[in-house]
Amino acid sequence: MTNNLYLEIITPDGAIFSGEVQDVLLPGEEGEFGILPEHISLFTLLQAGVIDFTTIDGQKDSVVINSGNVTLSNNKVIALIDGAVQLNKSGDISKELEKIKELLKNVSNSNTVIASVEARLN
Repeated sequence: MTNNLYLEIITPDGAIFSGEVQDVLLPGEEGEFGILPEHISLFTLLQAGVIDFTTIDGQKDSVVINSGNVTLSNNKVIALIDGAVQLNKSGDISKELEKIKELLKNVSNSNTVIASVEARLN
């Protein structure tokens, strides 16, 4: 049994994240769901929300997405995303929120996602 997953978050502009992680929490169309090592294979659509993951050194990280899909097979998680903004909790929070609002401007549940992001940044 392996202790880690390999996660790739990819947008049309390139990779947002690529590396080993302990776990991943994704915003599925039916609600949030988590992935741990040795999870069964799956393919599903993602809705606007936040991908949360824990790196192998224990660092918590988050990426806000507008939509996409995820494939999981053999402990490799590949999220193909239309648009994404990686949260920078040490940067200018107002600039982060502006980027996120722009990303989510055409998403129906954008207010819910923005409220979730604001809670993470504070």
